[in-house]
Amino acid sequence: MSGPFLFDDFPALVDNTRIHVAAGDWSALWRAATSFDPGGTGRQLAMASFGLSHMLGGLSPWGWKFGSLLVHLVNAMLVYLLCARLLKLAGVRSWLRPSAWVIALLWATHPLQVSTVLYVVQRMEMLSLTFVLMALLAYLRGRVMQIDGRCGWPWLLACVPLLLFALGSKETALLLPAYALALELTLLQFGGATQGQRRFWRWGYGAGVAVAAILFACVVVPHYAAAEAYAIRDFSALERVLTQLRVLPLYLGQMVLPLPGTMTFYYDDMQASHALLSPLSTLWGGLLLLGLLLLAFLLRRRAPLFALGVLWFFAAHLITSNVIALELVFEHRNYFALLGVLLALADLVRRLPVKDGPAIKVAAIVAVVAGVGFLGAVRSAVWGEGLLLSTELAAINPQSPRAAHELGVRYYEMADGSADSPFFSFAVREFERESQLPNASILAEQSLILMHAGRGLPVNPHWWSRLHERLRNRPITPEATGALFGLLNNRLKGVALDDAALGDAFLLMFDKVVMPPYSYVQVAAHARDYRHDPDLEMRLLAIAVEQSKGHPGYVTRMAEGLRKDGHVVQADFVLARAKAENIAP
Repeated sequence: MSGPFLFDDFPALVDNTRIHVAAGDWSALWRAATSFDPGGTGRQLAMASFGLSHMLGGLSPWGWKFGSLLVHLVNAMLVYLLCARLLKLAGVRSWLRPSAWVIALLWATHPLQVSTVLYVVQRMEMLSLTFVLMALLAYLRGRVMQIDGRCGWPWLLACVPLLLFALGSKETALLLPAYALALELTLLQFGGATQGQRRFWRWGYGAGVAVAAILFACVVVPHYAAAEAYAIRDFSALERVLTQLRVLPLYLGQMVLPLPGTMTFYYDDMQASHALLSPLSTLWGGLLLLGLLLLAFLLRRRAPLFALGVLWFFAAHLITSNVIALELVFEHRNYFALLGVLLALADLVRRLPVKDGPAIKVAAIVAVVAGVGFLGAVRSAVWGEGLLLSTELAAINPQSPRAAHELGVRYYEMADGSADSPFFSFAVREFERESQLPNASILAEQSLILMHAGRGLPVNPHWWSRLHERLRNRPITPEATGALFGLLNNRLKGVALDDAALGDAFLLMFDKVVMPPYSYVQVAAHARDYRHDPDLEMRLLAIAVEQSKGHPGYVTRMAEGLRKDGHVVQADFVLARAKAENIAP
């Protein structure tokens, strides 16, 4: 837990001052709860927990990671309770509790979980699963009581608030109905004490699946099939889905054989699949996944626990391995999926015949638990030291721009602001290496420019040229927009930068993507105060007004801010433009 913040931890937590709640300021927790971007309208429970972490320990990563570990331990206990009930339903009588403990222990200590627990921002995923697991326990209790002829509706109704709490942490909680459907298809088999109950559950789930399929085909797919939905990616929706035929087997391999070199954390070097045969591993991966699904369907009555595990693995990836314009790979997406794989493997191990009693099977299980725990401890130790983690990630995945960038930043921090330090030159070397990688964003050039300009050192014009070239020829990713606004913020803080080159970079970005209105206002201020280009300022303000149509009241706030700063002409221009565009101020 002594390791550093990483990657999305910085924009979501470290740089998000709205969750920086002072000790004792309990009223500020609501501000923290509504601080999730975009719009601050989601994940309130998870964001409030981050505010609490800051209240108790400031920006020390240790406290934040400790809070996530506590959530993980609670989830491990819930996994044990869930496994005990599932094993009982599957007909396991002997070794039930020890078996449940083994599955829960493997789930909790698996090396793949390290990057979820210690990557602080993924507390969202973990906290969401806390309430999903509670809901699954309540659902099982209610359905078993129904099947036994008792009143189970209070337990089933309890799933509703639990689902709402889960959604207050992350939207992946929407998968709860899919997990429940997998239970019905395998262990519960749409059972009931009466014919009416059995018919209700069959028709209810059938109607639910039909509605979901219609919404998916008529709403979700057309939305993400549009080119603008993937403007920030260098692959299409079809390519993303095809790539998941390789990604899901990758996850399975990491779960079954969790070797350190297979879990690289950063997967930004993965190339998208362009067709089933490009690359050929796409086809082989698809056949493997299809075979697993068919096997689960065929064995759903003879080996319901195995079938449930397989179905839960696929259900856990229904959102993140679909057409939604997410990144291709992330390890934390397996936080629940791992349980499905462990259940399937546990059922296979249970069915293995042994001639000389269970001793050899028990010994093998103990060896597996010890081995998985050891590998988890090793990975956890690596994650506990910043430089060790950065060098490890760059070593096991030398083609990852993010891993290279992380190591470069670590070297720069170790230079402690001194250009004479050897770590400064190490950082320059690593950023230059990052820049040469095929999937590199503009982060390398941004870092090279800032680390030299911030120390009063000459800035190589070639860095600006490379930055412009990437903006011109590659998709404008969230990393690119963050890097550009990072340059702008440093300019506003007094770092001497090439204002013409900086302004041109923003124009290249604005030519390719649509940004929120305040983005154009910020760049317009730079054009006025630093580039001294009033025509460009007015052009950007006009775009800001046009983009304010979905932001009621923003035009008024924009005009008031300009007037307050003494820019009366610009304020009048904004209001006049809004009137001409029929935009309510």
